[in-house]
Amino acid sequence: MSDDSNIPLPRSLQEIVGSLLFASQTPLTAAELRESVKAVEPGDGENAEVMEVYHTCTNREIDAALKGLEKALDVAGCGFQLVCTGGAYRLQTSPSCGRYVRAMLKLDRPSRLGRASLETLAIVAYRQPITKSEIEEIRGVDVSANIKTLMDLQLIRLVGKSELPGHPFLYGTTPLFLEHFGLASLQQLNEIDPTLQRSNPRTKAAQYKKPVTEKTDLEKAAEEAVAEEEEAKEAISEEKVDEKKSPSIEQAELDVDDEVVVNDDLLGDDDDDIFIDDTPDEFDDDDDDDDEEDEDEEEDENEK
Repeated sequence: MSDDSNIPLPRSLQEIVGSLLFASQTPLTAAELRESVKAVEPGDGENAEVMEVYHTCTNREIDAALKGLEKALDVAGCGFQLVCTGGAYRLQTSPSCGRYVRAMLKLDRPSRLGRASLETLAIVAYRQPITKSEIEEIRGVDVSANIKTLMDLQLIRLVGKSELPGHPFLYGTTPLFLEHFGLASLQQLNEIDPTLQRSNPRTKAAQYKKPVTEKTDLEKAAEEAVAEEEEAKEAISEEKVDEKKSPSIEQAELDVDDEVVVNDDLLGDDDDDIFIDDTPDEFDDDDDDDDEEDEDEEEDENEK
């Protein structure tokens, strides 16, 4: 294994960024480049101050390094350039050198999209999200085959469903579309052809929401009739509940007639005095003695 401490340090952050993009097989974002730079720790015997500058790089410094690299490659004219597609950066050969690269790699002439497919792709790119019926309305012909071709090439994709009747699919472009045409974002479509202004996605998406229509007089009258019918049913049900809870007048009269009748003859006349002996049992003997003494006294008096 080679000793990295004997290798001189990079001269600038721009040099590090350029090497990372050259070695990467996929495009890298600015955040991914910054993470790769910060992942390297200073080693023994290395200039810790210089390594610390690279280790603590900021997003602004990464952006400055990318812009410097782009200018340096443009000035050098070395046959490849720095491009940004979909927010990620990569190095690619210059378009003017494409035929020589294909000859070296023995590649056939790249397949080109037909005019119909390109028109369909342009409509989707500028008017997305868009339904198949809207594309056909603009072009005036059936676009089923064109949409299938573009989806097979992964240039367009399904991005949702509309809330309109039938819920048709909505189509939009893919990140590969930006990479294929070398676009950093969809906003650059307006710069390509100012006469074809790209639609606002939010405004476009709002068109597919279910429309709120005002109710006609007939619908309002029908709803009022249904509401009145429901109220009548509720009133009838409440009356039935009240009848179950409170008895009727006839039932009340029957209840009165069914009251218990007491015979006054059994109780006697009101004028008759009724004596109730409520004396306790323990005092009964004393009362009997007193009665006997009273009787003896009466007999003595009679004898006299």
